[in-house]
Amino acid sequence: MTERVNTRVDARALALLTITLAEASRLSGLSQATLRRRAAEGRLTLRRVGGRTLVVYESLTRLLGVEAGGERAA
Repeated sequence: MTERVNTRVDARALALLTITLAEASRLSGLSQATLRRRAAEGRLTLRRVGGRTLVVYESLTRLLGVEAGGERAA
């Protein structure tokens, strides 16, 4: 039996894990070009889904040194 995938649920789950490159730029204060350079250096994780470039949110917080509580790591 083939399992049917609900793409709306999957898209919502992905949205909790990722943000757009533009959103990451706005939140971090870094330009999109800088974020792409950090990704090329292996310091940020980008995913291409359809025509959109998404940033794995956890990799952005790690890059910025932000802990789960929202404060910068020392």
